[in-house]
Formats: sequence, structure tokens, C-alpha cells
Amino acid sequence: MDVMLDLERLKQARTSLGSAVESFKGASSFNNDLERAVAEPDDRSSLRRKVSDFESDWNGRRGDLTEMLEEIHKGIDTIITEWDRWDTETAAELEPTGTVR
Repeated sequence: MDVMLDLERLKQARTSLGSAVESFKGASSFNNDLERAVAEPDDRSSLRRKVSDFESDWNGRRGDLTEMLEEIHKGIDTIITEWDRWDTETAAELEPTGTVR
């Protein structure tokens, strides 16, 4: 049975997932900045309240999604690490230990 593994694509996925996780973690402060920037145009707070409501609703979902992305990232990282370890060990076992003449 042959196992084909595209390590470059896995490494790209790991990098992309890491970036996504960091973006999700930083989104909360961005939304707080947005809420402050909206302020109360024309002395009305309805837009600011909607931004705040959106942030509150999305905050829990974002946390759940962040956890899932972190688990996937960890899984891909483990696959890459263990494949590299296995590949190195197998290559060492296949190398001749000495020459017989």
C-alpha cells in the first residue's frame, strides 16, 4: 500500500490556518475599535448598538470556530512532524551500515 502525502500543501494549510487563528483572536479588538469609531452619529445610538449586538453574537461563535481551527492546525502539525520523523528514521534504516566486499 502506497501512501502519498503532499507535505508542501499540508505546510501551506498549516500556515494559513495559523494566520486564520491569529486573525480570529484579534477580531475582538478590531470590533471594539469599530464600535468606538461608530460613536453616536447625529446623537443616535442605534448604529452603535447594532455593532455592539453583532459583536456580542459573533464573539461566542468566533471563539468556537477559533477552537476548531486550532485543533485542525494542531492535527496538521502533528501529521507533518510525525511524517518527517518517520521519513528520517526510515531513510536511516535503509542506508547501508557498511560495505561488504
